Amino acid sequence: MTYVLLQSPPADKMAAIPATISAGLILPMLPTQPLTDPRSPATTPGVPRLPLLRALTSVRFFAAAHVALYHLVRPFSRWGLFAAAIGAGYTGVSFFFFLSGFILTYAHAAEYERGRGNPRKFFFARFARVYPVYLVSTLFAGFVYADQFHSHVHILAFVADLLLLQSWSMRMINFFNASAWTLSCEAFFYLVFPFVLLAIRPRTRRSALAWIALFYLLAMAAPLLLWRLYPDASWTETFDRVRGLDTVFLINRLPIFALPEFLAGMSLAWLFLRFRPSPKAAALCAVTGSGMLALALCFADHLPYVALHNGLLIPLYALLLLGLAENNLLSRLLSGPILVLLGESSYALYLIHILINSFAFRFGYDQSLPEAAVNLLLATCLAILMHLYIERPCRRVLLEWWARRHPSQMQTV
Repeated sequence: MTYVLLQSPPADKMAAIPATISAGLILPMLPTQPLTDPRSPATTPGVPRLPLLRALTSVRFFAAAHVALYHLVRPFSRWGLFAAAIGAGYTGVSFFFFLSGFILTYAHAAEYERGRGNPRKFFFARFARVYPVYLVSTLFAGFVYADQFHSHVHILAFVADLLLLQSWSMRMINFFNASAWTLSCEAFFYLVFPFVLLAIRPRTRRSALAWIALFYLLAMAAPLLLWRLYPDASWTETFDRVRGLDTVFLINRLPIFALPEFLAGMSLAWLFLRFRPSPKAAALCAVTGSGMLALALCFADHLPYVALHNGLLIPLYALLLLGLAENNLLSRLLSGPILVLLGESSYALYLIHILINSFAFRFGYDQSLPEAAVNLLLATCLAILMHLYIERPCRRVLLEWWARRHPSQMQTV
């Protein structure tokens, strides 16, 4: 088995973040600790830690900002030439699913291949990583939408949100934090991950590519069938009551239909770990993937909505990740400490941006570009604070508690 050894920036260059962000927010001089390694701040004894992929941390911020702008500005025509690209902001969710599978496999492949993987430890580590900020954002959603607690179904929906079950019921999915449905999907992916990781391990480059192709076809099967059956509901995003709209919504939200996107990301990580591209090939992948992705987003209004939502762009995501995971000009540009910090905070940004948007409507927010910029800036600053003062500390405390109870499974670093 061959694992990737990548070059990372020296620790002294990542030692601190600037004390002041452009918004005037004063931050402590804390070390950046990229969260694309799900094991940090604890490792499995006897299993080597692979280098952090800092560029893949940073790119998460751009995906989260894309989703945020999709929610913050309407109509999309206000963006002029960029209307189609911003109107396809929902594709950021598909990218996150794919990236999640890639990063988790990259981080855990070695320990599972050595027989050191432990599903219980993995589940708890994921809980420590995801739930503290999710809980805070859900409680904030309850405050923002407090007027919805007048009926039993809304109370049940809030409980479903707290339990990360909302995506399994189309009646409960959008009552509070509308963007949080993806975390319900991710919780399902986490349950699946330890049991399929080694099952899809490829023996040859051809089999690795075959796994990716299989999961891509599975991701596209239901959307393309719906496109054929319900073109009015599937071709463009619409809120009109057209035939098949409920079915399209179901396919776009039910975790089982999003699982192939996650599995495709896992398969790409196996391809990367076992059959590492050359630096020249990786650089070509980075340039080609980013260029084609930008082009596809600019013409997104000419592509079927239901397929875009469920992973149509996976081949382009794959090129981009393979390129950014290597050491080249683009990955180095994305590896600076400020961008890494923004990437680390992207999870909180994704969870709170729509709540800030909803709260702003109470004060006459009209979704114009200047007001959207202010809201995005506020959401980003708040996300950084949540990352530094909620996400990191809670995660460390929870994992250290687990390490004390299970010293043979984890060691604190």
